[in-house]
This record gives sequence, C-alpha cells and structure tokens, in this order.
Amino acid sequence: NLLHVCHTWSWPMMWLRLVFGAFVFLGPWSNASEIDSCPAEGCALENLSCVKWRQTVGCDPKGSREKSGDKECHEEIGIGSSGYCQCASSSSSERVKARAVSCDHRPFRCSTECLQAVRYRCISWRQTGGCSADGTREPNKDQTCRALIDPRSSGYCECGGGRIIRKPGCAHGEWAEPFTCLDECAGEASLYEELGVDSSASDKEIKQAFRKLSLVHHPDKTRNDPVLTARFSQIREAYEILGDEGQRAIYDSAGLQLLYEFLSNKAEKGQSSTTEVKVTLEHMYNGQLIQVSVPRVLVCRGCRERQTERCRRCNTRCADELEYRKVRMGNMIMQQQVQVPSKEKCRTEQHPVTLMVERGSSNGDTLIFQHRGGLLTPKKVPGDVIVKLVETKHVAFRRAGVDLHTEVTI
Repeated sequence: NLLHVCHTWSWPMMWLRLVFGAFVFLGPWSNASEIDSCPAEGCALENLSCVKWRQTVGCDPKGSREKSGDKECHEEIGIGSSGYCQCASSSSSERVKARAVSCDHRPFRCSTECLQAVRYRCISWRQTGGCSADGTREPNKDQTCRALIDPRSSGYCECGGGRIIRKPGCAHGEWAEPFTCLDECAGEASLYEELGVDSSASDKEIKQAFRKLSLVHHPDKTRNDPVLTARFSQIREAYEILGDEGQRAIYDSAGLQLLYEFLSNKAEKGQSSTTEVKVTLEHMYNGQLIQVSVPRVLVCRGCRERQTERCRRCNTRCADELEYRKVRMGNMIMQQQVQVPSKEKCRTEQHPVTLMVERGSSNGDTLIFQHRGGLLTPKKVPGDVIVKLVETKHVAFRRAGVDLHTEVTI
C-alpha cells in the first residue's frame, strides 16, 4: 500500500515541477509572445509592421496599460505620453516593442519606428576599462541583457542594427540609476547616442560626428530609403540641439520636455548667478584658457516620488515653486499666486567651465555662459552663469588703463 501511494503521488508532483519550470523559463504567459532581445542566431527581423501605440500611466513605459490612450500607427506621439510601439511580423505571431519612452521624449510615429524595430532589441552588455566606452574591452565582465549594471561601470549596450549605447561610467555614472541593457535598447536614443558621441563630447567632436553621419544617411545618398531617411531626421534633430550651446545646456540639466516648453515660450528662465574668478595680470595680457568649477543646484529628475539610493543622496533644498491657490475675498473667490516648498529633490554639484580670457581683458570684465545657472528652479530652465574676472595684485606692475606702471629705484 505504501508503494502504491508513493507511485500515485509521483505523477502529480512531476506535472507541478514541469509547469513551474516552464513558468520560470517563459515568464507570465500573457507576455510569452512578445520578444525584446536577440536570439542566438541574430537580430534579423523581416516584414515588421506597426500594430499600434500602447500607452502606459505614470510616465513609465513599464507602467500599467492605459488603453484609452492607444493611438494608430500614423498618429504623432507627442511629449507627455509614455508607452511603446508594438510591432508585428507577418511571418510569425511574435510581437516586438519599439521606442519605449517616458513622458520626456521627442515626437515620433510608430509607423516609422517599426521600420527600424531591430535597433530596439538587445544583444549584450560589453564591458570596457579606463572610464570610457571606447576603452580596452574586458569580455570576461560582459553581462546578459537582463543583468543589472552598475552605472559606474564603463562599457556599452550592444543593440540590434549596429546600435551602440555608450556608458562612460566612473564619475559620469555617479548620479545615474542602475540599468539593464534590455531597457536601454528598448528606449529612445539620447541625442548624444544619435550622433555616436559621449555626453562629454566637445563642440568640435559633435560637429565632426554630424558631418560624418550625414555622408551616410542623407536622403541624397540613401535614395529615399525609408529606414535611413528616418535615421537622418533623428540625427539632424540631435545636432540642432547639441550644436547650440544654450539648448545643449538645458537638455543636459533639465531634459527635452522643459527644453521644448522653453522654445515655445511655455517655460520661464531661472535667475542668473554671478561668480568671481581671480586672474593674473599675465593671463590678461597674453590671453589664457582657464578651467574653473562653479557650484550649481540641480533637480534630481525622477526622484519626486522615488526613494532609490541615488535619490536619497539628493539632500539639497530646492527653490520654492509658484502655485495658484483660491482665496476668498468677501463674496468673491480669486486665484492668488503663492510660493510653496518644492516637492522635488535637489543636489549640488561643481560644474566645470572653460574660461577664454581674451588678450587685453580688464579687471571686472564678465563672461556669460547660457543656461548653466547655479540654481535650477523646478519647472524653470536654468539661468545663466556670469563669471566676473578679478585681477590679482602683481608683484611688480600695476595697471592704469592700457598702460603698465612700475617703480624702479635708480
């Protein structure tokens, strides 16, 4: 009887193990038909077409679905909507997510994104050394698409279609959240990624990168290929912003949404801040490039409702915000603008600035750096940094206008 009971229970237990193992391997069955990383044989996708824009809530592409916000493929997805494009293959039942975005993104259409859906699929994390995405490869530290990567690690996410998402790591990743290459590849490319440069790239490097990519993707070169034409539009838009000193500064510190609002006169500019830098007489006479750091307060984006390790380090008080409140005055109710404490979290950083002290500069001359202000007020773009040159006392000479005076004992 004991043997009979054991034999009877062995089959149910075996089925439970099989079902549980399949669930762990495939994940929830509702998502089993949706693919997001490349199989071993590669990332090739053929005959992909757009199904629809799938909207989510909370400015989170991973948030709950908001079906009422779904859009057709030809409709523009404007700023303020989060979600992803769902694409389908005519040869199989596979579903592919393309351009998963938060509310802070560039306008686009899913009909275009599904043409280049392969770019949104992950291959692997590739580790490098030397605090540079272009550093020496360390293949023994490569990770899978779903592995959580420390933002201080240097390397890059390799995605389909030759797409590379650079991560210089080290100090550049100090204020970033841990990430997976699966999420990075599925998301919208940053403006720096569109041009194939790091966020620390110089103006010259940005201009060179745009010219190089234009030779490959310009419609005159691609014979109006729809995929390459779409890529050129994205490359050109990235250069229009990063090639402008003021717009680049707003993008780096406040993001795309606030930049677009400012360009359309829907966002105000914050107050400018003034700082003094001591300069020697020799530097004013000969001219000199000087590297200095100026303190500024930045809003920790994404930390309003979150309590991650990064957000807990944001312990600087943000500037107050303006809010309209209803106030009763006799029999009337009026709206009054009042200052209220901000619910955002801020941090202080030392921002590097390169000063070009021109030959013949004078004591008290000022240099203005657009939108790099020392106080970023929530819902306002950064103000300017105004640097005042202060001449230090020289051991032998004193300046009188354009003349140099000195006393010599004879």
